[in-house]
Amino acid sequence: MIYTITELSKQFNLPASTIRYYEKIGLLENVEHVNSRRFYNDSHIDRLNAIECFKKALLPLDDIKLFFSYEKDMEANSEKILEMMKSQEVRTQKSLEALQTGLAHLQKKIRFYTLVSEAVKNKTPMPDWNDVV
Repeated sequence: MIYTITELSKQFNLPASTIRYYEKIGLLENVEHVNSRRFYNDSHIDRLNAIECFKKALLPLDDIKLFFSYEKDMEANSEKILEMMKSQEVRTQKSLEALQTGLAHLQKKIRFYTLVSEAVKNKTPMPDWNDVV
């Protein structure tokens, strides 16, 4: 199938400027240009899906670009790809752990301020932060 930049923008919830930027930096290759309009195909859909997955795993765009360049010759670059993915796995895991710590703190704050709100409404003593589990 053939897609316009507007269709890709809607499908991936990305601004058209981001899609054009991906093309400019080489993440999207072989985009057809006709009368100042861009046309994309299923390979671009696949590429955008991969980019979005990598972004969710916090892989920087430069590394995504490097991955795609390595992928062109997997036999020669399989070790580089593996090392890149393992390194990113460690970084993503650390970010996930930090998010989980932050989430736990937010949840404790919610429990605490729920108790504070109830104490205010019921005119009872305020809770102590250290008593919140």
